[in-house]
Amino acid sequence: MSALDSVTLPVLGIPVRFESDAAEVLAAVEESFGAWRGTPVSGEWTARAPVRVRLCMAVSGDVDGGDIEVHRREPRFMALRGGGVQAYAHTGRCAAAGRISPTLLGDRTRLRGGVLDALTLWLLTALDRQPLHAAGIARGDAALLLAGPSGVGKSTTAYAAMRAGLDVLAEDGVYLQESPVPRVWGMPGFVHLHPGAARWFPELAGLAPITRANGDVKLAIPTARPRTGVARAGICLLARGDAAGVERVGADEVERALLGEMEPGFDRFAATIGGPVRRLASRGGWRLTLPPSPPDAVPLLRRVLDELQAG
Repeated sequence: MSALDSVTLPVLGIPVRFESDAAEVLAAVEESFGAWRGTPVSGEWTARAPVRVRLCMAVSGDVDGGDIEVHRREPRFMALRGGGVQAYAHTGRCAAAGRISPTLLGDRTRLRGGVLDALTLWLLTALDRQPLHAAGIARGDAALLLAGPSGVGKSTTAYAAMRAGLDVLAEDGVYLQESPVPRVWGMPGFVHLHPGAARWFPELAGLAPITRANGDVKLAIPTARPRTGVARAGICLLARGDAAGVERVGADEVERALLGEMEPGFDRFAATIGGPVRRLASRGGWRLTLPPSPPDAVPLLRRVLDELQAG
């Protein structure tokens, strides 16, 4: 393919036009974002031009090898260098562009995670889609955000909810929209579980684990199609303890938990995420002490969703 081909997809409700002269790039786009096809464009974007991401194939040897490095010279600009890519994204222009090597075209995992996802999400998180470190589950018109430190059980709890018929918005990060109506969005993909989780979920027995880009070995279970942004949302702080249960907590405690020590990546939004978080926490939230068996958390989650929808 020598001429530019393109596809436009409403990622997180925002239309993104992906352009490339390489079929492999557009195939990777389908893997990363194709699930958004057919979902509505968020109302505030119906009359606006789409965000643009253009990646063209470079001549062999024209792009440096090594690892992909991220460079941020100022708040609106990000560049990717090395590892077979030279690219940039500028939030003020709502655009990204770059060149990729033939070698990188053959490495679909790095092409998706290191380039396509990095460029696209850099642009979208500046367009009123701020990331929050939490899993997200939903039922009807309500979303429950499951917050807690890495390793507390967000992904496992989200999978237990999914197998019980609830929707999974995201396993580790949701996106908060403030205007014109506050909403919570999730990026579809996979729930990643430790291989030992098969003892709680017999249907996972025999599923071959994968090695993620960070070296973690996980079971990868695909989630359902994405949902449009959910307007009604609550916060549930996950914890481990001697006795499983759920209790109400105040707004101050929810804010401290979400705005305290942020994990790398999410901390880039520390100066701007406070407003959306305080709005979410204004009526307080819940603390869920997880039971030893993850499926046993489902009745507690349903109880919280009942309260959320009733309020």
